[in-house]
Amino acid sequence: MKVENKIFAECATETSFNETKAFSMMSEDEGWKEALIKSSISEIDATMRQSVYSKVFAQYKEMKEAYQKAFSGMTEIPLLGNQHFNATMASYVRSIAGFFAIERSMDQPTALLWYNDLLGVTDNRVVLPNVGKEDLNGINARFTTTANFVAGNNEYEVSTNKLLIPGSVEMNIVRADGTTIKIKDDAQGNLLAPPGVLAANSGDVVSINYSTGVITFTVTDELGVTADDKYSIIGFEDVAGDPAFGQLTGPGNNRFKIKTNYYLATAEPDMLVAESNLMAMAAANKALGVNLQDVAGAKLVELYTKLVNGKIAKALNDNIMGNPVAIPMTSYKAMFTDFNSQLEAFQSDLVDVDTALAKQSVKGVRANAYLVGEEMGNMFRKLRQTGLWQDNVDSSYINDLLGYYNGIPVVRHMDVPSKRGIASYKPTDGSIAPCIRGIFLPLTNTPIVGNYMNTSQFAQGCYYQEVNDSIVPELEFAFELK
Repeated sequence: MKVENKIFAECATETSFNETKAFSMMSEDEGWKEALIKSSISEIDATMRQSVYSKVFAQYKEMKEAYQKAFSGMTEIPLLGNQHFNATMASYVRSIAGFFAIERSMDQPTALLWYNDLLGVTDNRVVLPNVGKEDLNGINARFTTTANFVAGNNEYEVSTNKLLIPGSVEMNIVRADGTTIKIKDDAQGNLLAPPGVLAANSGDVVSINYSTGVITFTVTDELGVTADDKYSIIGFEDVAGDPAFGQLTGPGNNRFKIKTNYYLATAEPDMLVAESNLMAMAAANKALGVNLQDVAGAKLVELYTKLVNGKIAKALNDNIMGNPVAIPMTSYKAMFTDFNSQLEAFQSDLVDVDTALAKQSVKGVRANAYLVGEEMGNMFRKLRQTGLWQDNVDSSYINDLLGYYNGIPVVRHMDVPSKRGIASYKPTDGSIAPCIRGIFLPLTNTPIVGNYMNTSQFAQGCYYQEVNDSIVPELEFAFELK
């Protein structure tokens, strides 16, 4: 970062390294901000992520002050604090969490992420889930029922179990030859039909009982219906809250309630320990001009980022729902001798992947990030000649952002099966994603411990506590080369 040395110099003048002040200064660096946006779904998502990191360091500073009071005899070594801060800041913009996970600051090691589902009152069905398939059947006040006539039977009774609005009922008799006879409701309980179509009901039963929802009608012998003829009834349920509504045995599906649920996220403590030798450090500095402390800091960034990325990739790969969409490239190669046609077939199948993701999640209408294995990554890179692929020229590691397909980031990770790809959806506001990265403690240095048997040797550790796990697998869908 361009302002690293300036930040550390200013923060080192204080009695202890001030992470909150350092973050505020570092987050103004144009290079860091650019990297944050590049590793996010959108600028809105990047702003939300930056706010989360600010909270993480603020909470950490409070914890560290309490820690130093408890162990007042231990002095902090600013250089080590700087290294861990730098490693944390760099990992935030170099990890793949920005594409596949929501990031949250955790006040406690265990956190609850609340969400709401809309349920039906009468049967507890999930009408509108937070994510997933909806159930909208039977909600509309308008209803339709259709059935065939029974040969030799002239009397029919249809029970709708609905409080009906007078004048809303309409019946159509569709003959086998396609002709239609329309019958209307006169709002007085009678069905008005052309002459010779309907006869009086037995016992002078009213044709429409609006309170009970029972519709009764009798066709004439003159009409001569057969099993190939049909009737359909259309009407509207009275959902205005009439007291008689509560007398029905089936009160309809238009009553709802909110049920609050939560995702559970548990941060896992972890530690990295580095052992050093003062004599080796001095020798390397004099002979090679290399500061091993700087090397250790760079390696710490690399190791920490790789661990985070590995956990995110594993969470995505282990929680796939449904059967992957098959992309039959072997068949395409036999079918098309033209290479461009093969690539176009591959691209068309990605539309099927978007559809599968949309049907499963309802919210994710199209993927906005891909996690791929080796061979799948190669297929995406071959799209360069179509003009829809752009390489990430800054990539320097095999498990990294490969590039962009039609503006969508494609990340390769060797822990994903070679022929597999995972389509993911995270909204531009960063409000939900397939995974969560919950940060309870950032990289935190432990005091140096010397070896009493060899005073040139010492060990220094750093610990962190966070969670990288799957929470909404409905927002991801797999596809595979066949």
